[in-house]
Amino acid sequence: MNLLEQFVLQHVQVSLLKAKLHHISMDKGAGAQEAKVELNLTPRLLKADSGDKLPAYQVSARLTCKGGADDKPEPAFDARVGFEAVYQQISGDPVDVSEFTANHASLTRQLYPLLQQELRMLLIRLGLEQVHLPFDLAAKVQSPESQSIQVSGALH
Repeated sequence: MNLLEQFVLQHVQVSLLKAKLHHISMDKGAGAQEAKVELNLTPRLLKADSGDKLPAYQVSARLTCKGGADDKPEPAFDARVGFEAVYQQISGDPVDVSEFTANHASLTRQLYPLLQQELRMLLIRLGLEQVHLPFDLAAKVQSPESQSIQVSGALH
């Protein structure tokens, strides 16, 4: 089930901006390094169906990017952004919380670009212009039961 066919994004608010910069030394000959990027969505019922009114859900969305070498115990940087998004159902039979939770991964194509842009600006403020994040996710998100989606990123 694609929730975007029955729900509209009603409200988005930034709820988290956090960054740690331990030490970055980017040599010209260092080449590309991998950065781990992870997207987490956590849905919860905001307003239940009450008669003729369809339900609304709040989705907490977090995008985390950690970069550094595999041989070091701590990442060279750690940046996180978060949004609180409210989705209002606008059509169809009321979607209950278990069905919404089972299918909430379908919202990633809408939320990821907003999070990506906010994270990109945070990384630029840290002087990490060399971090390249994908602009979009694959059209089909696999494993809807997973709360975490891995996104590839790289330091150049």
